[in-house]
Amino acid sequence: MRRSSTVRHAILVWAIALAAALAVPAAASTSVVSQPETNKGEQIAAENRTATPSASDQAASYQWTANQPAKDQVAADQPAKDPVVDRRVADLAADERVEDQAVIAQSQIDQVAATATALTDLPGYAGVVVDYDAATVTVSWKGQAPPEISALTVPEGVTLDVRQTALSEADLRAASTRLLDGQRAASTPAVVLTALPAENYAGLVVEVSRDSVVASGGAPGAESAVSLTQRLQRVAGVPVRIKLIDHQVESTAGTRFDDQTPWHAGGAIAGRDGTDYCSTGFAVVTGAGYDRIVTAAHCNQTVGSIVRDGAGQRLGTVSNRALGLDAQLIEPVRDSTTSSAVFGGPWDASPTHPRYRFPVATVQRPAVGQEICSSGAVTGEHCATVRATDIAWTCGEQTCHGFRASRDDGGVVVGGGDSGGPMYTVINGVAHALGMVDGGSDQRPCGRTSLPTQCFTYVYGIPMVDILNQWSATIRS
Repeated sequence: MRRSSTVRHAILVWAIALAAALAVPAAASTSVVSQPETNKGEQIAAENRTATPSASDQAASYQWTANQPAKDQVAADQPAKDPVVDRRVADLAADERVEDQAVIAQSQIDQVAATATALTDLPGYAGVVVDYDAATVTVSWKGQAPPEISALTVPEGVTLDVRQTALSEADLRAASTRLLDGQRAASTPAVVLTALPAENYAGLVVEVSRDSVVASGGAPGAESAVSLTQRLQRVAGVPVRIKLIDHQVESTAGTRFDDQTPWHAGGAIAGRDGTDYCSTGFAVVTGAGYDRIVTAAHCNQTVGSIVRDGAGQRLGTVSNRALGLDAQLIEPVRDSTTSSAVFGGPWDASPTHPRYRFPVATVQRPAVGQEICSSGAVTGEHCATVRATDIAWTCGEQTCHGFRASRDDGGVVVGGGDSGGPMYTVINGVAHALGMVDGGSDQRPCGRTSLPTQCFTYVYGIPMVDILNQWSATIRS
């Protein structure tokens, strides 16, 4: 968004300069030289500074004032202003004001969503949805909302909408876990691929393989849609609506290539033979005070596994694993440190890229409708919209709960080798941790990547809050 603002700012400066050139006598005209783009911080600082005229500029200004012609002579020499140029200048100025106001509004909405999702452990919490266009944060609650909701600070211009629901997040999480755990225990084919809360939190939307339903031309032994819905509803214990899909969640195990201490989130990690297969996640500090790096548990087999960066340099060893979150911690090698920053931008971005690196500030739970970015060593940074929270899927031999995001245009959002990478929202140039990349679905061609891989239009993430709670850890900021 800053890049777009910069372009408009440049056009606006050009238009103002053109109008000035038309309005000032030729003898007093000066040339305007555009400055080369530096990094984002320097650019913003340059835009906000008040220019100080040089000595030669001051001399020229003084000389022009001393030889200023009479008012009637100026009026006679000065050409009439061009109304087209004036209107263009006014339109550009208005566009830039609207864009700046949109950035401020989005930041305020994200902050309200962060405080609302922090109440997830209170009984009755169902979910949070943001709508940037309407400047609204909707909080859904089973039963009467607690006093903490009315105590939330809501800036002027942002609306907080509270709605009652039939079921809570805890109710729906237990139901989706019963579905997926029961399916694995019965050793039956993977009929249920994912299960997520319905839009009104009154039940589950269960995504099932198209081959499992007779009416869709399913495989031998497939059930009717009505029979399958009734069976799944009995197991879940809540209302169920099935949705037929052709794809399932796949792990995204697979520079950023040659990171070094302090280790950043979004860098490449490799096995003993130096083959890239995953990405580093956020740096954390455990309850015992140890520095660790988060990544996906499916990237390694056991505690003690050696982890290297993309160039084969030893990064550390696996110290802790939580298979229910598909997460693990890496203990960095001695005399190395972790960084409170994430890699952004394309996979091959240089340090001069405006999104090359973001500092990390806090951790939040994601909300439906929120803008989110993920960063992987193989495909780079992708930004999308959160479509569902507390969605359940099978990861290895466990049921994982997390969130799913995609782009409005159906473009690629993650690829093989991005597993374990950070997921975050950027507010005022600072990253706020939301999750860890776990998998993808709906395979698509990738385009340019650091390694040959497969890419997907949906990305699945494990909430960072859950990972931190697992090890009584805090985000390094």
